[in-house]
Amino acid sequence: MKKLLALALASGMLVSGITGCGGKQEAAPATTAAGAAGSEAAKETPKETAKTASKDREVIEFWFHAADEKNNEIYEAVFEEFNNSQDKYEARYTGFANKDFPDKFAMAIATNTMPDVVSLGFSNVMTYVAQDALIDVNDYFEGWEDKSKIAPSMVETLKELGGGKLYGVPYNYNQEISWYNTKFFEENGIEVPKTQKEFLALCEKYANPDEGTYFYSLRGVKPYDNLLGWIFTYADGGGYNGSYFDENGNCIINKPEFVEALDLYASIYKNGWVSGDCVNNGFNEMVAEFGSQTAMYIMHNSSSRSSHMSNLGDGNFDAAKALANDEGRYYTSAIQPQLYAVTNTKGEDADYTGAFELCKYLSSASTVEKISKNLGRIPVNSDNYENQWFKEDKFMPLYQEIMTDENFIQIQNPYWLTSYFNFINNDMTADFQAVLLGDMTSQEALDRWADFLTKEQAAYKQNQ
Repeated sequence: MKKLLALALASGMLVSGITGCGGKQEAAPATTAAGAAGSEAAKETPKETAKTASKDREVIEFWFHAADEKNNEIYEAVFEEFNNSQDKYEARYTGFANKDFPDKFAMAIATNTMPDVVSLGFSNVMTYVAQDALIDVNDYFEGWEDKSKIAPSMVETLKELGGGKLYGVPYNYNQEISWYNTKFFEENGIEVPKTQKEFLALCEKYANPDEGTYFYSLRGVKPYDNLLGWIFTYADGGGYNGSYFDENGNCIINKPEFVEALDLYASIYKNGWVSGDCVNNGFNEMVAEFGSQTAMYIMHNSSSRSSHMSNLGDGNFDAAKALANDEGRYYTSAIQPQLYAVTNTKGEDADYTGAFELCKYLSSASTVEKISKNLGRIPVNSDNYENQWFKEDKFMPLYQEIMTDENFIQIQNPYWLTSYFNFINNDMTADFQAVLLGDMTSQEALDRWADFLTKEQAAYKQNQ
């Protein structure tokens, strides 16, 4: 079964275990022999340090897929610790901004210059598997004495995605939420919106183009999590509980209720209830509008916490559940693990022990704590749940509450389709921008998406 409902169930089981156990600006690569990296963001010039390995050490090259300044600091320390903890391996780090990594890694695959280990988001794993870029690490994982500490349900979900093969070790995941400016809310006596209707009323009421201030900052570039969450919630899943496809394999997202949902979401821009720049807003621009107090509310996952902390300061922002529909249900697509994957640099039958040793170290509770604690991600190593930082973190209870909420439904994004990653990043962005600008209707955009995904799903089924 290749449905991501399994992921929701997996994460729900993970949180049950938790309960029972009682980025700044986008940047270019940072590189160091003792490592670094991080979220959706980093610096303009590469950071280079000595690259000469100590004598007799095996060099392990590592690429991070979403580096920012804060992550660089964390990973630098982690890689230094790893290199100092043993004398067999020397790990070297290169971090890329989220927007740059896909092109850099695609080039590395094409030219056979891949690093030994990469960090990846859940959404593009099968794209790289289709290019023969990743190896199945299941045998290495089964031989790891701490394997049971890595949420078994998430491991099984990754195996579901890989057709029984394990293409990486999960270490944390993001929770899709909303962020709001507590100062503005208190000053204006605003109650945090719980429904899409309440949200739209606030967008209209607090839009002030003359002053350049708005309630909401809309994301026009790579809008998929925000956009899909909105249309699935409004349409209440179209009757298919978060699946893109009906029982005949036809994509349902061009049904009338989805079209109405997209029309309504696009009207926020067309009505002037958000800044005119929003059509070109990516992650950085959206977070900048929120951080500069141009907007007082955004939709993004838990990973942007560090950016809000830097921009607004602790205590000046808070998180809330995603917006619900009239029935009280809400759909999100973000509960996706991040993972460390070993690349196919030497052939599938070669020895990748060193690469997996680095994966183990990076997935350890102490390392994951450094990453999750500072960046707002939820760890999957069970040792973390007993740590004081986890118990005292102000946002973790909200994430747990969402995962045990019967009104929460996980959107079953078809990541098993190797074309899906490029589709949501490129086609969806271009078509959504066209809808915002009036160059395409919502019906036309959703018809295109439904037709494409129906064909891709049929091809996938035929090749199984």
